[in-house]
Order: sequence, then C-alpha cells, then structure tokens
Amino acid sequence: MEIIKPAFAKNNVAVCFSANDKYAPLLATTVASIAENSSAEFNYDLVVLYSAMSQENQRKIESVAGGRSNFSIRFVCALPYIFGYTFFTESELTNTKYSEEIYYRLLAPAIFEGYEKLVFLDADLVVRVDIAKLFDINVKENLVAAVRDYEGIAACYNNNYERTKYRISELGIEDFNSYFISGVLVINIEEFGKQFSLKQLLDMASSKNWKQYDQDVLNFLCKGKVKIIDAAWDYVEDIKNVYTRLPAELFEEIKKCEKNPFIVHYSADRKPWINLGSKFNAEFWKYASLTPYYDKLKNFAEKCK
Repeated sequence: MEIIKPAFAKNNVAVCFSANDKYAPLLATTVASIAENSSAEFNYDLVVLYSAMSQENQRKIESVAGGRSNFSIRFVCALPYIFGYTFFTESELTNTKYSEEIYYRLLAPAIFEGYEKLVFLDADLVVRVDIAKLFDINVKENLVAAVRDYEGIAACYNNNYERTKYRISELGIEDFNSYFISGVLVINIEEFGKQFSLKQLLDMASSKNWKQYDQDVLNFLCKGKVKIIDAAWDYVEDIKNVYTRLPAELFEEIKKCEKNPFIVHYSADRKPWINLGSKFNAEFWKYASLTPYYDKLKNFAEKCK
C-alpha cells in the first residue's frame, strides 16, 4: 500500500480530499477556490483519496491549478487500505445516504508519513481565503481542530429526542456544544498516529451503523482533544431556520461570521441549484467558471429548475 510523503521540502501546506467521479466537478470548484486565493509564499500539497475516478477527471482537476509551480495535486486510490471493510452509508436519523468515500478521512493519520498535520476538506465547498491560514492553526495537544455542528446542536436543543439520546448514549457526548462537523478539519497526524492504528480506526468505523458516519466516529474518538475553531472556517447556511434555537453564545458565533465566512460549505440541500436564494451562489459559480466543468454544472443546474 502506498505511503504518502510531502510533495515539497518546505512551506508545505497539506490539504486532503476524498471524492469520486460524481463529485469531480464540485471538487474542481473547491480546488479552483484554493488556487485563486493561494500565496506564492507557500507550497500547496493537495491529495485526493478516491475509489473510482477516471483518468480524464483526474487530468481536469489537476488542470485547475493552472500549472502553478507551487501546487501539487496527487490522486491516491484508497481501496487497498480498506480491503475487507464495509461501512454504513445510510442513516435513518438524518435521512441521508452517502458513498463510502466519506470515511476516507479516517485513513489520513495512518497513510501520511512525514506530516505533522494536514487539512481535510469536503469536496462541496469554496475557500475564500488562503487555506494556509487554516493549516497554520495550532493543534498541539489536540487530535483535530474543527467547527461546531451548529445545525445538529440546534436540533438537540429543540427536543430532538432521538438525536439527543443517540449522542449521549452511543457517542458519550453530554455537552451538546462540543459536537463538531467533519467537513473542515485540521488533523494532528502525529498525535493521531500515536493513539490509533489504521486497523483500530477502520475497525471502529465499520463496527456499527453510525448515524452521521465518519463525523460520529471522529466525535467519539476525539472527545476532550478537539480544538473548536471559528465558525467562519465552515459556514453552513441556516436554510432550515434552526440557528435561533441555539444558546445565545453559539447563535452569536454563527451570526458573526455569516457576512464574511472564510469557507462556504454547500452541504446537502445547500447546493446552488437547490438553494436558489443563497447570497453565496454567485461565489460558487465564480470559481466553477474557472474549471472544465462549468458548462456541465450550468446545464445540470438548468435541468433542476
């Protein structure tokens, strides 16, 4: 199995994704946003973990960096690492179904060698600032740095008994406010590697029907060793009008960042062709226009109207 080592000898900003052919257009848009907001001061080491991604899609995504000498984009097939494992990908609690790629971020601590830390991002977001600023966050003595799951926390405060009971009894999380979202992470590779082997992580991930997949696994494993960071690093628009149910302190955290978030996450029904009224749709299309997938995405959006 391949072990991944830093692409650059110095100023290496490591960013990892997991994706497949279906998500290639969205991933390309995310990569475009990172490239457009990058700095000549840093080297950007991007790695994509995949199960099925065509050579054509790999070339298209790689082309988005525009031949920048301080960008490396590598594609690594994750199948050899997870051989023999089956993951739960359908949740009655959240009424969602995902592909197994969502669990691939659990591979990072074991397969990246020579890295102290890395940023792991979902493929359906845009980065509006230099990603090096996120990478620079100090995660010493913690396993991850992450943003609170404001929507899920609001559900717990809204008498969502099933979610509340699950988080307490199954995840051992009694402080609802500490539950984090896994779409944007800074992972402490060194510390994670000391505490968990790849087998331990995969055994845990495949051991039960986690209601929110890898996110539950990480919240379960990282309790007490999570650095909560500014909500601006993973802004999830409140399309269900639930944030008002949050405690005042948390509500202020999310309201404070909504005018100028660092990262906009188009998760679930927040995709620009579904959530038509979002003020951040133009931002998505701006970066999508810099990819070979722009026409394809626009045509898809038209069909969804």
